[in-house]
Amino acid sequence: MVKAHVSTAGKAQMPDQKLCPGCRSTLLSRYNNEPVCGPCQRALRTTTVRTPVWLWDTPPMRRALAELNFSGVLALVRSAVGLTQQQMADLVPGWTKTKVARAESGERGTLYDIRELLAWADALCVPREALLPLVLGTPDAAPELGAPQEREDMDRRTFNGGLLALTASTLLPDDFLPPVRIGQTHVDYLQTCAEELWTRDWSVGGAALLGNGLRLFGRAKAMLDESDYGERTGLGLLRAAADLGNCSSFLAFDTGELALARRLSQEAAALADSGDDAQLRAHVYATMAMQSTALARISGRRGPAREAKRALQVAAQSAKHHPSPKLHALIDMRTATVNAFLGDGAAARASIAAAHRELDRGDHPEDRQALGFVGRSEVLGHEARVTAILGDESRAASQLQRVLDTMDLAPRNQVYYRAMLAETRLAAGETAEALEAGHQTLNDLKNVASMRALKTLQPLVRHDSEFHDRYGAIANDLSTKVASLA
Repeated sequence: MVKAHVSTAGKAQMPDQKLCPGCRSTLLSRYNNEPVCGPCQRALRTTTVRTPVWLWDTPPMRRALAELNFSGVLALVRSAVGLTQQQMADLVPGWTKTKVARAESGERGTLYDIRELLAWADALCVPREALLPLVLGTPDAAPELGAPQEREDMDRRTFNGGLLALTASTLLPDDFLPPVRIGQTHVDYLQTCAEELWTRDWSVGGAALLGNGLRLFGRAKAMLDESDYGERTGLGLLRAAADLGNCSSFLAFDTGELALARRLSQEAAALADSGDDAQLRAHVYATMAMQSTALARISGRRGPAREAKRALQVAAQSAKHHPSPKLHALIDMRTATVNAFLGDGAAARASIAAAHRELDRGDHPEDRQALGFVGRSEVLGHEARVTAILGDESRAASQLQRVLDTMDLAPRNQVYYRAMLAETRLAAGETAEALEAGHQTLNDLKNVASMRALKTLQPLVRHDSEFHDRYGAIANDLSTKVASLA
């Protein structure tokens, strides 16, 4: 039976129906097993907040907080994360399934008690500033980001690195105490958060999510170090922590914080080495290799490229017997760019061909959600990078334009490849075309917070005063987002 979403205006409510706690305007059918109605579910999955204060931050949740609709807040979170009432209770110390049911019914004395609200928020890793819509009574309430005093000073701090001196633990509350006992629900929640971080990054970029990633990674490490758990739960927690560390490492890389990214990669690798998960370990080392390759490009030294090649050998060995085509294609793509940096064009092209052959095998049930971006366009993008590294910028620009014309790239990757197109056209002597691509990238960076893409455009600044001014304004905006984490 198809559930009908009917407004309650002018209609009597049937005894076996109740209002959706999220929107409080749609009747839920008795056949609906979800906490909220269909329109609310779609809003949670298709509507994003460009700078989320916390991972599950959405307009419907902000509205529910502003309206003191705590039953809606709980139901919306449960729907977004896929938790039952019992699983929600398992996450919050002292809660029971009955208490969750009472809270979702709107009963006073549950989340209307500020102590209960904060206990719930802490258990789900919700920062206190995410509750501002509740305090101020408006869904648009958000933390104020400090404006930089000097644009030149912010640019210098940002592009010389060292803006963040963060570890995962610095974003945890000073009085944070991990749960005494960890169960499978805690592990599942952390893993769901990791998957959401990976996929949301494709849309909004690393600078919008790095604080979320660091906070969750710190929470997972604290649980791993201090909580009690059984052997099976401990192994799952180890893997979830490694995945969060790996994701946070990539977010830091996209934010332009290479030193932080490399520290996080090393922590993730140490966890993955003990996690008995071949695909996860291979993914961690492939991320580490990407960062070493970036360092080789920035420094002009071969040492980091050789370091990247060693990391990719570890990744390939870990993935040797794993069936995921996307995992093998990822390793092949990143091996191609390393070989190009080391001057071995034949090996680089062979690795690109190997990546194409892997994707010819099609999707596989063992493909991780985090590798969803690995597709034909991504391989073609890496092929263009190889061409540029080997010195044929004009041909590389044509290859990149074809990649962008496919229109099947994730928004963040599309922005990055367009920035690469601008950089490559400039290197090929096509200044006007480079500036055109650069201006289009700046437009996109208003919605995708990728400092990595912005830095790629830096060579264009000295060629046009209008581009210089636009670039500085967007650098200020992204730098402020990053500075707000420190």
